[in-house]
Amino acid sequence: MPGQLLKVGKGYCFTNDLDIMFLHMNNARYVRELDFARFHFYDRTGLYKKIVDGKGTVVQSACSIRYRRPISIFTPFTVTTKIIDWDDRNIYIQQNFITISDNFIRATVLSRQTVNGPNVQEIMESLIDEDSPFKPNPSLELKHWKACLEESSNSLKKKD
Repeated sequence: MPGQLLKVGKGYCFTNDLDIMFLHMNNARYVRELDFARFHFYDRTGLYKKIVDGKGTVVQSACSIRYRRPISIFTPFTVTTKIIDWDDRNIYIQQNFITISDNFIRATVLSRQTVNGPNVQEIMESLIDEDSPFKPNPSLELKHWKACLEESSNSLKKKD
């Protein structure tokens, strides 16, 4: 399961998805599509069931989107989702918007999913296929992003 890619059907940029200039997909629509893709991924991999069975909940606690090129009207795309790291409390996911016509990654997203309740490490161990590697090695980009989140968290803590 870690590192597993799951293509989530086809999406299309329709007229109600456009920005104010009617040129390309509005940034808010990317986030909406990400939610649907993530929920689908949780269901298809059994991750959500394991969290609920452990009397837990999961929330998106951080997200960073890099827009590379716009998705124009009537352009078909897919959203891929994969788990790229985890710790005792968080699951880190990468999602990509890929246009079907040219296989180009139009936007890439890092997100941190915080699980309240059960231990994420134990959940992941129960879901991992014996034939797959145990845990992916975090990329340098992810390490920097996690450090940035930690620094941001520290700066928001009350100072005496």
